[in-house]
Amino acid sequence: MKTFKYYLKLFSLPLSFLFLFLSLQLIWNIFNLPSTEVLLAQVKFWFDLYGLPVLFISAFVEGMLLVGGYFPGVFVIFVSVLLANSVPQAIIAVTIGTLGLFLAHLANYALGKYGWHKLLVKFGGTASLEESKEKLIKKGPWVIFGSYWLPSMGAFTDTAAGIINMPFRTFATYALFAGIFWNSLVGSIVYVVGLPALVIVSSDGSTELMVQFAVVIIWMVVLLAMDIWKKFKIKSD
Repeated sequence: MKTFKYYLKLFSLPLSFLFLFLSLQLIWNIFNLPSTEVLLAQVKFWFDLYGLPVLFISAFVEGMLLVGGYFPGVFVIFVSVLLANSVPQAIIAVTIGTLGLFLAHLANYALGKYGWHKLLVKFGGTASLEESKEKLIKKGPWVIFGSYWLPSMGAFTDTAAGIINMPFRTFATYALFAGIFWNSLVGSIVYVVGLPALVIVSSDGSTELMVQFAVVIIWMVVLLAMDIWKKFKIKSD
């Protein structure tokens, strides 16, 4: 039983990633959402009609605790970069998306600091929140950098930081630079790779699902290899 719990904890991150992908696939099928190409055209229409405020609002909602996991904000941010006609336009899109997410991070921090998160965790996420609290207490604010690659995961870290009363200036500084780092990295990859990058955030086909499974399996193999190497080093010492 202890062995099972140990490996479940070891693989918790890639398994959470897989659960997110499967949830998106399920939602895509239940609501019969359009293909990536059709959705891309629809988002382009939104941008043409309303401009960049659509990106800002989508990014903010994507970053909020629990709510963001059911809103395709990352998809909209990806598309905003894909629709950019130049590097300056792509930079503007990433900047606005980063600002929206940053404000959401601050809001999540406030939810935790003032106890408002208790109204939301009744709908789920208690275990993830407790795990984030433990990591912050043990490893400090650097955990923020490790969780911001996925906004829905970062939201739990934000809230946990508020709960443990992490100094606001410390939290805001790490949140800002972590957001800039991850969003700039993702924005650059999307701009260079183009439409195939949407495989990461869309779930409208079996090919995409196979790619997602492959990514998770490779991730788990790497974690297992690192764990075996760590145990080997301990025994040899």
